[in-house]
Amino acid sequence: MTNSEFQAVVLAAGRGTRLPEVLGDAPKCLLPVGPYPLLWYPLNLLQQHNFSEVIVVVLEQEKLEIQSAMENTPLKLKLDYASIPSDSDFGTADSLRYIFDKIKSDFLVLSCDLVSNVSLYPLINKFREHDASLSLLLFPSGFESDVVMPGPKTKHKPERDIIGIHADTQRLAFVSAASDCEDTLNIQRHLLKNRGRLDVYSRLVDAHVYVLKKWVIDYLHRKENISTFKGEFLPHLIKKQHAKRPPKAVQDTTSEVGVITKNEDNVLHVRLEFLGCTHNLNPFDYLQYVPHTILDQKITQTSLFNQSLSHGPYHGDVVRCYAIQAPKEAIGVRVNNTLSFLAINRKLAGIWSELCGDSHPLISPGALVKSTQTKEIIAADNAKLSEKTSLNFSVFGPNCVINPKNIVSNSLIMSSAVVEEGCNIDNCIIGHRAVVKTGSVLKNCIIGPNYVVEEGTHSQAVHLSNADQYMEIDIQ
Repeated sequence: MTNSEFQAVVLAAGRGTRLPEVLGDAPKCLLPVGPYPLLWYPLNLLQQHNFSEVIVVVLEQEKLEIQSAMENTPLKLKLDYASIPSDSDFGTADSLRYIFDKIKSDFLVLSCDLVSNVSLYPLINKFREHDASLSLLLFPSGFESDVVMPGPKTKHKPERDIIGIHADTQRLAFVSAASDCEDTLNIQRHLLKNRGRLDVYSRLVDAHVYVLKKWVIDYLHRKENISTFKGEFLPHLIKKQHAKRPPKAVQDTTSEVGVITKNEDNVLHVRLEFLGCTHNLNPFDYLQYVPHTILDQKITQTSLFNQSLSHGPYHGDVVRCYAIQAPKEAIGVRVNNTLSFLAINRKLAGIWSELCGDSHPLISPGALVKSTQTKEIIAADNAKLSEKTSLNFSVFGPNCVINPKNIVSNSLIMSSAVVEEGCNIDNCIIGHRAVVKTGSVLKNCIIGPNYVVEEGTHSQAVHLSNADQYMEIDIQ
């Protein structure tokens, strides 16, 4: 029923600015994660939840490459590619605003960098039960905490959010980046008054999985000053929970069966707005976008889920946001930086059956594996792994070539990379279209995209790349 009730959107137009060591000029959503591109994982998750159509937002210049890559995966979804201008500086909220006319119902939004086996039904059911404006999914942090990056020693500082959730109702009280908070966290009094215990978390990760009401994108469409969904619009919407609808604001014009009986000014104004006219309409008054007729109020009052035995339903809040925590045993990671990208590839063989079941092999049917000395390897489509090689605990991306007489251990060989004969590669990342020439010995190294490692190179714990040296300008 999810497909007829909800639309699904996957945002795949990100430029991967947090993955400079491995990305190069390839689309972020096509980064190899095991045998499939990164984008395959959220799409497969939606397919498992009975969605048959998904809107995929991509950059215009990457559309054909992404479309071709997804056609080579075992997906049965109908994908509607919505391309945004490649020269635009769109944030996630801008991307949603750009596809405003495609959204006709309540909808789910997922990021292309989500890798998870979590059931979305508890999230969707929470949204249904409380007629919520938004519900979002949270994961425990720390998936990559036990993985050490190759290359020069660096200290990874994970991004953290400070998240407030009312324990009794799972209402979302606030979401704030930890970097925006000082030594103390100030909590407004109204968040505690009459709303039960407030739990504050600092080790939960926003999975970037949201269920949203249709009216939310109508409202976002008019908020042109908001560019990002997580950083700007989400806190904005959460704060609106506590703003009350003015009493007797307008006369209700809907009968108990949902038929408009009077063409009052407020109805006319809303209709004019969708026709491109904005006379007598305040586009920043979100209450004009929230359906809240007398019938809506009666349904809320009589609902078994309104949690209002001794007070008005939801304290009169017409905007309601909820948070659902994924079970501790669920797999959930956002592949939005190089460490998490390495971590999911390193751990994938051990969690594959839990993540994807037995219907998808770790070695793609299109891979050519001639090596007879392999242990726990993953090979993507058209990977060529030659005879007389020893390959252990490694991931080989699409179109990569491993020539004879090579030893590759605990490494990630990315798409279209080439390893010539007689090399020994241990605990390395070999980037997109990189070439490792004959006789090279690499340990704990990161080889950047398109980089050529010269013949006979012996390197350890270095990052080799073609990146230009940047000049730092201190603007006072």
